[in-house]
Amino acid sequence: MSRGAVLDGLRFWMPAMAGMTCLGLGVGLLSIFGFFVPALSQEFGVGVALINMAPVMMLLAPGLLSPLVGRVVDRWSIRHLLLLGSAVAMGSLLVLSQADSIVMVALCFLVFSLGLVCYGPVVINALMVKQYPGREGRALAIASLGISVSSVTLPVFVGFILQWVEWRTALALLAIAMMVILWAWILAALAPGIVGAVSDTSNRVSGEILRRRAFWLVGVIVAMALAVTLLLAICYPPLFANRGFSAVESGLFLSVAGSAGFGGKLIVASLVDRARQHIRWIVAFLLSVSACGLLLLADARSGPMIIACVALLGFSGGSFLPLHPYLNSRYFPPEIIGQVNGAQSPMFLPLGLAGPPLAGYVYDVTGSYQLVIQGLAVLPVIGLCALLALPSTER
Repeated sequence: MSRGAVLDGLRFWMPAMAGMTCLGLGVGLLSIFGFFVPALSQEFGVGVALINMAPVMMLLAPGLLSPLVGRVVDRWSIRHLLLLGSAVAMGSLLVLSQADSIVMVALCFLVFSLGLVCYGPVVINALMVKQYPGREGRALAIASLGISVSSVTLPVFVGFILQWVEWRTALALLAIAMMVILWAWILAALAPGIVGAVSDTSNRVSGEILRRRAFWLVGVIVAMALAVTLLLAICYPPLFANRGFSAVESGLFLSVAGSAGFGGKLIVASLVDRARQHIRWIVAFLLSVSACGLLLLADARSGPMIIACVALLGFSGGSFLPLHPYLNSRYFPPEIIGQVNGAQSPMFLPLGLAGPPLAGYVYDVTGSYQLVIQGLAVLPVIGLCALLALPSTER
């Protein structure tokens, strides 16, 4: 392959790589949230259950605003939306590093959540489907690799840096660095007018979406998978600490999970567009792997066993992330994919709202997340039941 062909290929996939950066430094930041929970709890004298309300905000804001953002994505400049969201999110983290009260902490997390909606999965997934017709599966997988890259690199880096500086300094440095990286990629890779196909956003189209059985079943399946991923991100560091592992070792375990998710996404990128007629079997396999990994993790105590468990969970969770918008693209046209992805977001709220504080309460009462891990194993089974009712793909 000539050098020119390689450069053309890189230019072609630059929007996908920009999406990868946005997801890695957006949703991917959940992989390091657990490292700041003890510091915030001690600094402001509150329980872990209260601090765990922060991920609730990160779900509540997208859940409420994503239907609106989905409509915006189908009509306005995606580049401007990404720049706005990343600036708001990173600015709020910088302010959080200087917070002097728990009220200020809550407000910062809320503003961060609002910013995250504008450069999060609904926007990036719609961009990939619109920008790469016929190759949307590969584009979605490439973009979702950002979360795995963050899961591999950020926990180790944050675990290391927190041994040398206090949490406020670490958070401020991270916010500034991430802001520079995000704006550089967005400005370099995306043209100002990128919108994709402009859809009919009338009430008639919205009503038609809601009447489709596939819309609701895909939403349930994804809600189960995302709830597992969210709660594991919260539970992992304290769970490993309770079982006698250091912060650096916990970071290494999380890196294993991230590496496994990275590998899973590479497999999805290489196979999913060619196996589109078998997408339901792929989803069933990933949900089964998730259930097995959770059951094994509940009783894992040794380092090698924990590595095996987090590898299974990382592989299933990481591989599943790009499959949400891809599943939707098998049932709905790209012109309305932003609306479909956004309209499903409120379905993720019940578990997202109840799960983190309930998990924190269990931890405060029992001193462990073991019961939470055992309970999470039920969610992939519910997802499998919904998958059985899903009709055959239409596109």
